[in-house]
Amino acid sequence: MGVTFGYLSLCTALIAAPCTQLQKLMAAILDIRQQHITSHHGQKDEHVHTIANSELQSKLNACIQHHQEVME
Repeated sequence: MGVTFGYLSLCTALIAAPCTQLQKLMAAILDIRQQHITSHHGQKDEHVHTIANSELQSKLNACIQHHQEVME
């Protein structure tokens, strides 16, 4: 009985940890998207768009790196 419950607890822990990390990743991506949309609203300067796109790209790269770490 102890082996069964130990095994189930291990499986639960091994599934819960990556799921939590993926939820954090999803929240980060949604936050980046919201910030990107609000930063572009009403701006017409091309230089501002270039800076915002650069910041967006670096944030997305950080999310991709986090995703790869979760999948390892």
